[in-house]
Amino acid sequence: MKKLLLLIVACTWYALSSSAQEVEYGLASYYADRFEGKPTASGEPYDPTKMTAAHKTYPFGTIIRVTRLDNGKSVEVRVNDRGPYVAGRVVDVSRAAAKRLGLIEVGRARVKVELVRLPGETARRVEKQQKPKPKPEPKQQEVTTYEELTSSPVNPSPRPTKSKAQPVKPVTSTNAVVPRKEKVVAKGGLVRQFKPSGLYRIRLEHPGQTGFGVQIASLTTTESVLKHVAELQDKWFDNILLGIENTPTGKPIYKIVLGPFATRQKAEAYKESLKKKYKIEGFVVDLQQL
Repeated sequence: MKKLLLLIVACTWYALSSSAQEVEYGLASYYADRFEGKPTASGEPYDPTKMTAAHKTYPFGTIIRVTRLDNGKSVEVRVNDRGPYVAGRVVDVSRAAAKRLGLIEVGRARVKVELVRLPGETARRVEKQQKPKPKPEPKQQEVTTYEELTSSPVNPSPRPTKSKAQPVKPVTSTNAVVPRKEKVVAKGGLVRQFKPSGLYRIRLEHPGQTGFGVQIASLTTTESVLKHVAELQDKWFDNILLGIENTPTGKPIYKIVLGPFATRQKAEAYKESLKKKYKIEGFVVDLQQL
């Protein structure tokens, strides 16, 4: 009986260790101020100034890395609570961690969650479980460790100067992202580099909220929206949708979505092609929910 009990404990620990090594994607949110001082599931009072988090399965004391997908900011936190128990959410972080990730302004964001080390471990494990790193993207990432040491930012590679538009080569794969041809707007042209001053033509149309799309960004200012749209146009995209969500703070959230697609399957294929060809991370959304 004692051997059987030991076997069950060993299998349980192995299952927890195996599942903990998987990378998770989903939404992250942060604790409301009213929870300050209240006990967490581990018995430790919630302190908004500490780098802590709630997760459904990781053992208490586990260090995890939470990376926001739309802005590249990353932070390491210690699990001391259980949750969140809301569909689609994978982690709740403290206010201090949320500030590092830029969640205070938006409330929630799409993130990647990775295991750094389990309780009692000293060696870092994230690097061991990741696949070979892709080429660095031209986007600066801000990484904050659990010890609150900020690493050096990744130097973005210089963007090549385009002398003139090149014709798009035909793509045979049905799942590939097919860039659109440039459209000339009135006497001007396609906005290739956004500047905070000048004259631009903007046309708003309601496409009808049916089908699916791939959300690639969540922004808080109209200037950042215009800049992001200009960058997409520079890559020849013209299937750009903008969803606007009201928040309790009164500040809207602007969601950049590519689409629409008639089925979720087509949107999923487009999402994978975006990631493979342009290194753009995104997730499929139902346009009726925007």
